[in-house]
Amino acid sequence: NNVDTNNPNDNDFTPFLNIMNEFYAKDTSNKIKSIFLARMNDGKRCSGSIPYGYNRMTGNKQTLVVDPVASKVVKHIFEIAADGNNPPNIARMLAEEKVLIPSAYTLQYHPEQCNMKAEIGNCDWSSNTVREILNRQEYLGHTILRKTIATSFKTDQRRFSTDDEKLFFEDTHEAIITQRLWDNAHKRIKHSTRPYSHEELLAGCLFAGYVFCADCGIKLAF
Repeated sequence: NNVDTNNPNDNDFTPFLNIMNEFYAKDTSNKIKSIFLARMNDGKRCSGSIPYGYNRMTGNKQTLVVDPVASKVVKHIFEIAADGNNPPNIARMLAEEKVLIPSAYTLQYHPEQCNMKAEIGNCDWSSNTVREILNRQEYLGHTILRKTIATSFKTDQRRFSTDDEKLFFEDTHEAIITQRLWDNAHKRIKHSTRPYSHEELLAGCLFAGYVFCADCGIKLAF
């Protein structure tokens, strides 16, 4: 707008320009959100990522097909969990078995689907990755959309959506695991994990978020 901040006369009108620009940006953001929400209400995926264990059908990006190799790893994870192993133990077992982590597998065998940082041959599984796989209902053949929601049009920050805000579609693709295996795995995980009180977390995690592992860079956890 040819505004010179050194000129007092120009500065008088600058706040009004900022208000109009911000209104335009917010209005554009709301229109884009409405388009994405309309697509998701129809059961269409708007994200470029897909669950580990599946591939996109050739010629139809909305349809998921089972990956013959990765799907066995997913089923193996649920079977180990059903035997009473928690996510950290499962991660150690997968690392010992030299199983590629999801990003490394996608980069090596399906590079066209890889949209994240990855290292070829990486087998260093984390408990968070295992926990995320165990919590994905897509492996039962369902589609869950709108898992996260943008907090503001000014930033890229997002928050996890509530159960009421999520969009759930049943039996949209081939399942990798059965409902019985899902129930058994989550039943054992629930019994193997002890919930900590807020006071215990404060006492045990004095430097949580500030201290990192010198070798792998992971945050210190309780």
